Amino acid sequence: MHKVLMPLFFAVLSAFILSGCSSLQIKDETEVTLNPSKIHEECMELLPGDVLSYSFKASGPVDFNIHFHEEENISYPVSRKNIASYEGKYSPAKEQMYCLMWTNVQKTTVQLTYTFKVEKK
Repeated sequence: MHKVLMPLFFAVLSAFILSGCSSLQIKDETEVTLNPSKIHEECMELLPGDVLSYSFKASGPVDFNIHFHEEENISYPVSRKNIASYEGKYSPAKEQMYCLMWTNVQKTTVQLTYTFKVEKK
């Protein structure tokens, strides 16, 4: 009996340990109203090895970027202008607080729907 249970114990323990090394952060589909010239941001801390998967659709073109701040500087590793939908993945080179940001460049209100997932290393 002991010979049968030990391999099962180690298999369960290994699965538990492996699942604990990785975590997932998911933002369910979110809808926001963007008034003309207004922005919406969604920020999160990312580490090297993390993978941010994101997608959005808007009722009119918006400007979209992923950015981070370093003292007085702002870096934009992803930047797209005047688009109504987009999806992509981003893996950071350094630990930072990163923000997804949408800007309504229209003269009318825009409905924005987005979702994202962060796979932590």
